[in-house]
Formats: sequence, structure tokens, C-alpha cells
Amino acid sequence: MKPPILFLTQSFPPRPGPAARRLGALAQRAAREYERVFVLRLDRNYSGAEQAGVEVTALPARDLRSLLGGKGQPGQAGVSRFQPPAGLRHLRESFPFVLLTDDGGWAYRRSALAAARELIRRHGITTIFSSFRPWSDHLVARRLKRAFPELHWIADFRDLPVDPVRRDVWWPALQRRWGRWVIAAADEVWCVSEGQRAQLTGCHPTLRVVRTPLRCLPPALTAPRTERFTIVYTGSLYAELQDMSPLVNVLRQLLDEGVLRPEELLLQYCGKDGERFRRWTKRLPEACLAVHSTLAPAAAQKMQTEAQILLLLNWSAPGYYGVLTAKLWDYLAAGRPVLALVNGPVDPELNTIVTGADAGVVVGTGEQGRLRAWLT
Repeated sequence: MKPPILFLTQSFPPRPGPAARRLGALAQRAAREYERVFVLRLDRNYSGAEQAGVEVTALPARDLRSLLGGKGQPGQAGVSRFQPPAGLRHLRESFPFVLLTDDGGWAYRRSALAAARELIRRHGITTIFSSFRPWSDHLVARRLKRAFPELHWIADFRDLPVDPVRRDVWWPALQRRWGRWVIAAADEVWCVSEGQRAQLTGCHPTLRVVRTPLRCLPPALTAPRTERFTIVYTGSLYAELQDMSPLVNVLRQLLDEGVLRPEELLLQYCGKDGERFRRWTKRLPEACLAVHSTLAPAAAQKMQTEAQILLLLNWSAPGYYGVLTAKLWDYLAAGRPVLALVNGPVDPELNTIVTGADAGVVVGTGEQGRLRAWLT
């Protein structure tokens, strides 16, 4: 087996959410290849046991998020109280402000660097793994690579640091130059999709797609487990990126025509954007809606496995595709039909995955007739 590896990642179990599940799964995979797996993560007081098979050190959170009360709901998937306005959020995630405002912040980087150096010296660690977002973990890994040049550094990107569609940072050109500087010494850079790799082309000579593993194999039987026609969506909603109107329009037509009765239809949502979900579905009867602001991960998974349809809301643009959120892999593991509504042209990579697995359908903008035909 390979010598020990160190993960620098703030999103890690018992923290709930798709990012933590992806990184936890990668650590479990590493446990089969490396002698030992060490993890440095930030402690935000989430309930639950540490992940088996890895040796975790939790560092205290003394950053902007903890100061403003954003520890989240222990053991819950849903609302975080730390929700700055969009303009301020874009500023706080942009260099140079990110050095002070990023998750973990200066205090985390200092303590993580000291803890990592001790682990490397004591246990002969030869590989380090850091994951974005936040930048803090990559910044610590960069310092470690400078101190121990023989280390093999894997820099992972779950999200694009500069997204041309989301436009979620200030001064994009500056952010790209700074980002390339941060990861310049990395030995390899991982990303989650071919589309993401295309966007990252030029930032590093070695780019590798490592997709999120399924949390489990889909069940052998996928018969519906609810009497109502239940459509489930879990997670965040993005006003300028996603478009739920094609589905709402088709469901409204089916209700008006008597193909569906209100008591036969249920749209379930779990996440922090319940009010937005209600606005997007206001043309449907209130009796057809169920909104949960928080839900324990096991309950959210149960809701997924019992649904008739799992709704995925993606976006694309010419030359921009491969928005493969961790939610996709959760949905595939649930074994229920996936309806992926893409705001833009059909995403070829997403379409290959969903249709290739015979897991559902991918519908792009302007394909409302095809959506109705699939639903009925």
C-alpha cells in the first residue's frame, strides 16, 4: 500500500450535505489504497460520529461564518443562518478579501498548517489532498508543498472558482490569475466533470475528472412507494440559473384537463429556499406542495427513495456544460426516475450519464412538449 495521505477539507462528515458525502467517499476510497488516511477538518459542532476508517482532527472554527452564527443545524440538511447578500457574498469570495473572509480564515490556516506539519513529520505522509470551496484548504496545501517539496499534492475542485455563468466573484480576470498562482505547485488537479475540465483548461497542465461516487448501489426494485404522484427536489434554488416553469406549466395543464387531480399530486421541497420554491410553484394548488426547511439526512434520503420522480434543476450555455452537482449522484443512488430540467441547451455530459444509466430524462429549454410526453 501507499504511504499515508492527508486530507485538508472543511466539508467532511459528520457535516451533512453533498460536498461532505463526496469527500467522505473519496477518503474511504483512499483508505483502500493508502496505509493510513488523516483528515483535518473544521469543527462546526455538527452532531454525529466521525467517519470510520480515517483519523480525523477537528479544528475550532473562529471565522466570519461562526462569528455571524452560521454553524447550521446539527445533523440537519437545510438552512444555514449565514446568508450574506449576493453582492457581499461575491466580494467575500474574491481575492484579496477572501484571505480574511473565507471559511476557516486566518486562524484555521495557521492551526491547520501547524497540525499538518506535525502529522507529516510523525507519520511519513507523502500525499496531501485539498478541496475547493473554500480556498483556505488550497492555501494551506500550497504552504505545505513549499515546506515539503517531495509531497504529492492533489488539488480538487468541486466548483468552478470563476464561473462564467454564475458570475459569483468580483474581478474575474484577477481571480483566475490568483487561482492559477495558488495551485501552480499542485501535482494534479481534480474536477467533477468534463465540462468543468473544459472551463479549467489552462489553469494547470494536469487536469483529471474524478466524479463523485454513488453513496450506495440503487435498489433492485424501484416501484413507487407513495400513493400520490410525488416529485421531490432537495437543496438550493438559484433564481438566475434554474428554471422550474416548464414543469409547473405542464402540471398546471394536466390539472386543468383533469388528467391529474390536486389530491393526486405532491411536490416536495427540502432546503433553505422554501419561499423561492413557493413563488416558483404559485400556479399550483397549495395542497400539492410540501416544504421542509430542514430535514435529517436519513429522512431526506427516505424522501428521495419513495418519490415517483426526482427533480434536478441544472443550467447550461453554449460551450458551458457539465454542471454535475453532488445531488445527481444522490439521486442515482436512490434508484428513482430523474427528471433533469436544464435551463439552456441540453447538457451533453449530463444527458449521457442520465440516459446511459436508463435513469430518466434530460430536457432543455423549449422542450415542454417532450417533457409532457415523458410525464404522461
